Amino acid sequence: MKSDNNLVEWNDIVIESVILAVLIFGAVFVEHWIYRRVQKNEDNSTRKKILLLIKEDLTRKMRFINESSKYKDYKPFFTDVWDSVIISGKQTLLPFELIKNLEHTYSWMKYYNTELKQQATPNEQTLIELLSEIKKTTEASLDTLK
Repeated sequence: MKSDNNLVEWNDIVIESVILAVLIFGAVFVEHWIYRRVQKNEDNSTRKKILLLIKEDLTRKMRFINESSKYKDYKPFFTDVWDSVIISGKQTLLPFELIKNLEHTYSWMKYYNTELKQQATPNEQTLIELLSEIKKTTEASLDTLK
């Protein structure tokens, strides 16, 4: 009799342990799934905000380019929007091809800024050519963002 009671007690302990393990595993799995879902939603929201911010910035850059060409008023570009995306590490939320495209566009702007800084009186023809190239790459980036 005593061995039957011990056997029943061990069976109960094993069954309770298995049920407890399943509950713990299930809770951890559900918690991890919820966390991943929340993270995915946050990433999507951040991606949309970044794309909107970049699109607005590039639209302003197009106006800046047109005004610079029209009035022959050559001032440096501010690339702080793209720089902040890079510094924050959020560019990884964007598709690789889009990152390459935007990096190319903003690199032209930085090159233009360098040309402005290096020469006391910059060559106007060089600046016009650079603005033309920046305009082409900016238009291509805006088309990609649509």
